[in-house]
Amino acid sequence: MRKPLRDAAAATAALLLAIYVGSGRLAHLDRALLGYLGASVVAFAGATYRASAFWRRPPSAFYARMLAAALLRALRDPSALRVVLQSASSDLLAQSFVARRARVRWIGHLLLSLGTLASFAITLPLVFGWLHFAAAGPDRYRAVVLGLPTASFAVEGAVGWLAFHGLSLAGSAVLVGTLVFLTLRLRQRALPGVATSFHLAPLVLLLIVAATGLALPATRHAPRLFDVASAAHEVAVIVLLAAIPFSKLHHVLIRPLQLGARVVQRTGDRVACAVCGGPLAPRAQRDAVRTLLEARGLAVDALDCCPSCRRLRLATTQAALVGAQFHPPVLGTHAMPDPTRRAA
Repeated sequence: MRKPLRDAAAATAALLLAIYVGSGRLAHLDRALLGYLGASVVAFAGATYRASAFWRRPPSAFYARMLAAALLRALRDPSALRVVLQSASSDLLAQSFVARRARVRWIGHLLLSLGTLASFAITLPLVFGWLHFAAAGPDRYRAVVLGLPTASFAVEGAVGWLAFHGLSLAGSAVLVGTLVFLTLRLRQRALPGVATSFHLAPLVLLLIVAATGLALPATRHAPRLFDVASAAHEVAVIVLLAAIPFSKLHHVLIRPLQLGARVVQRTGDRVACAVCGGPLAPRAQRDAVRTLLEARGLAVDALDCCPSCRRLRLATTQAALVGAQFHPPVLGTHAMPDPTRRAA
């Protein structure tokens, strides 16, 4: 508990310092965004605490160390960098692991995740005061990032259109992705444990955030409706930010551990099954699991067997215990002695 709290406190202090310096000593903070700012800081502290607690668990720490070691090797070994980049593009960007399950689910997941990440990438610099726009002429603007001016762009040009409509595009992606998953969840509500409130609440909250966000540009010519949409959107975003560390949305913060698992699987030698000789898990992964189990007083010899041989050994042992015949037998299995017969 102490280490995650220490990490959360240190990271939050660093974020507050970065906001103070990056916003020109709070000069570029927008008062209309102070509610978002406070919720973002609270969400950051909670998410850092949860992520630190998860990453410090022994199994998670193993993959974190493997990922850190791979990144260090990538500085001098291009092959290691290639493994990390391939894993990142496949698992984090393209999310091909979802595509293998269902194409529609993959499209919805891609729209939802990329739209959400794009929304945060656009709004957080604005909320923290790291990004603001300054006029550079009658029809041109200039983005100022951390106090450094960038190239100006025309309001009516492609860059200007993307700058002022990027959030709408991201919100539309989130809206469509959320509707896809809500439809899938509601279709499966007959199955036990699928369409529970725990599964539906984050989707409904994302739907409200996306819908109220898209209502802002749609009501810009109606001041009263705009005020209502603005208040509703701010409340929805604050609730969403507060829920991130304590809901299913938190898995985004631990997903990078998958890169560590991919690095372990694609690098290093693999041990062979002690029974059939087939390829088993990577040696580093097998040794790490054995170390974790032995630290808890457990010794599992089945780690040296592949799943097929493990099931065969279990079936052979059970057959021997009940006196039945099971073929083919597995070496190393035997029937337990009958205590009543020994007593006689």
